[in-house]
Amino acid sequence: MNSKYILLCIVTAIVIVGIYQIVAVGRVNYPEYNLKEGQVADVEIIAPFDYPILKSTSELADEREQVLSQVNKPYEISDDPMFEAIKALDNIYAVLCSLQPTLDPNAIATELKRNGYIFSSEGLSFATHPMLRDKIYESLRNKLRAIYKQGIYETLKEDSVLIDQNGKLKTVNIREFLSIEQVKEDLVTNFPEAKTFVLEFSEQFLKPNLQVDEEKLNELNQDSLGTIYQSKGMVLRNEVIVRKNSRLTQDEVRKLESLQEAYRRQKIRKSPLQEMFLTLGLLMFVFLNIFLTNHYFGVQSKEEKIPVADFIPVNLGFILLVVFTVLSNYALSANNLIIPFSMIVIAGAILVNFEFGLLYSICNILVISPFLNWETFTPVIMILSSVICLLILRRQNAWHEYLMIWLYLLLSQIVVIISIGIYKRDTLLTILRSTGYSFISSTLSVSGILLIVPYYEHKWNRATKQTLLELLDFNHPLLKRLATEAVGTYHHSLVVGSLAEHSAEAIGANPLLARVGSYYHDIGKITNPDIFTENNEDSADIHSQMEPEESTQLIRNHVTDGIALAKKYKIPQPVIDIIMQHHGNSVIRYFYEKASKEKKELSKDTYRYPGPRPQTKEAALVMLADIVESTTKAKNIENEAEVAKIIDDTIHYLLKEGQFDEAPISMKDLQTVKQCFIPVLTSIYRKRLDYPEPPKDE
Repeated sequence: MNSKYILLCIVTAIVIVGIYQIVAVGRVNYPEYNLKEGQVADVEIIAPFDYPILKSTSELADEREQVLSQVNKPYEISDDPMFEAIKALDNIYAVLCSLQPTLDPNAIATELKRNGYIFSSEGLSFATHPMLRDKIYESLRNKLRAIYKQGIYETLKEDSVLIDQNGKLKTVNIREFLSIEQVKEDLVTNFPEAKTFVLEFSEQFLKPNLQVDEEKLNELNQDSLGTIYQSKGMVLRNEVIVRKNSRLTQDEVRKLESLQEAYRRQKIRKSPLQEMFLTLGLLMFVFLNIFLTNHYFGVQSKEEKIPVADFIPVNLGFILLVVFTVLSNYALSANNLIIPFSMIVIAGAILVNFEFGLLYSICNILVISPFLNWETFTPVIMILSSVICLLILRRQNAWHEYLMIWLYLLLSQIVVIISIGIYKRDTLLTILRSTGYSFISSTLSVSGILLIVPYYEHKWNRATKQTLLELLDFNHPLLKRLATEAVGTYHHSLVVGSLAEHSAEAIGANPLLARVGSYYHDIGKITNPDIFTENNEDSADIHSQMEPEESTQLIRNHVTDGIALAKKYKIPQPVIDIIMQHHGNSVIRYFYEKASKEKKELSKDTYRYPGPRPQTKEAALVMLADIVESTTKAKNIENEAEVAKIIDDTIHYLLKEGQFDEAPISMKDLQTVKQCFIPVLTSIYRKRLDYPEPPKDE
């Protein structure tokens, strides 16, 4: 990795540490006790000085509610309802006086309605008599003043109320005031000649004026709240707050939170130097994990130079998981089991390989641990369930069966949760709740995998099942060129594909990759098809005019040309690996022996293919099928024994040359492959019976 990749790792680490500095609670106070109820303490914590135990927010809220509920509300007699009622009465009588007394009640009601006052015509019959009208007006006006001065209430359950008189609160019996129902009844009784009008007026404009004195109530509330103590006891100096290896209780967590608050109030903070070293230490810790992951990602790649852009998703995985952790632990205050940790891990394993997935899981759990307050059990559940799921996926070879991934992941999490729950002696309800969180986590994880994996498989040219099936289409540009420009090589590749696929299925390799690799293994021959015997019977004449070294170089070029064409057409890397490895670093024997006969100065390296040797079962199968098919086609096969001998000789030669030393293929696999090759090759190349010619017509 050069400086660009290291710079990318540093930037990623700085972003993660920056997020931590923003969201981590208490990062500037000393000390930090990021412990939660139920967590096991790693160290013993002793009180450095005397300090009060602060009540929790919920405790203070309950006490405030209780204290406020006991405060007697102070009341006052307000003049505003009286002014509003008398103003309405004056406006109504102004309208009545402007009308002719001879008008009927219906006309009077219509005029009042036009001015915004609604009364029935029945209630306005008194208004047709001026003297009665004026008498009622004066009497009603005086009556309203009198009853409002005494005080009107609407609904009061208390027997007495507090009244502020000259700045002092005095308890007054409720019977000294009038209820609004009493007032209405009294008004109707006192005005029999206009009782309907008075009743309708009361319903619309009569309002209680015995009201709560909000300003005084606030004063009383504040005085009552001042009696609440913020603390409930003391922790004395040198008192043990938490014992090592004990599970924290709610009271112990409260004591730790109170200790941190005591430090804040005493303004005891980390020094700038301490903050710098702590931040630098976290930065180095995060950087090492990110660098290790990026380094392995670069090392495992077959490409000589990986673009920096390919490293970006690996680093984004770290940042994305940190963001999920922050949302869960800080923003939502949810259970950390809902974090979709496996999404990044399994996606990495699918896109790169199983080993990378394991490393990615370890490094990711270490990076998010500071955001989890270095909690123990949640990270254990995350990493253990992810590793179990990866092992199952590897064994079942179900990397792209997303429903099965979800099922395996959910079952893995449930098994781990139950195991740890039994160890921690959790209740059944706690285990069921954790299982629900795991359902959310696994669903989110697989949903993320569905978005991430297809995108980067296409972007990185990974050999997915869909991609390999598309490469088998004979309308693919490279296969069309092979079929038209190198016909012999094309037919040879089809036979090799049949052999490799059949045998791969028998030994547990990837049959689809083996067939695709076979179709494209000699694709480089379309660059110069005439120098190969299967395409040109006179190829020997071409080589006879060249030095053995020149011919060797031309033959060897079909590997490098094939790699170049595959990259140009964006063929997946596993197929390119087969093109690169299908001859290994074997010697091109024909021209090596020709040079030997001509008594030239020999070096086997001059006559070798560039390699490397096969690294996978699929590449080894294509190598073996390639040689066996070419050898069998060049001979007249009489029976199966001859085919078996060719296969045995080829296997023996390749083993002697060490071509299978780096491939995970066993002698048992090779014997199985032999049994798969024999019927296919015998059916294709054994000598047919000569049928007699039909008799000529006489």
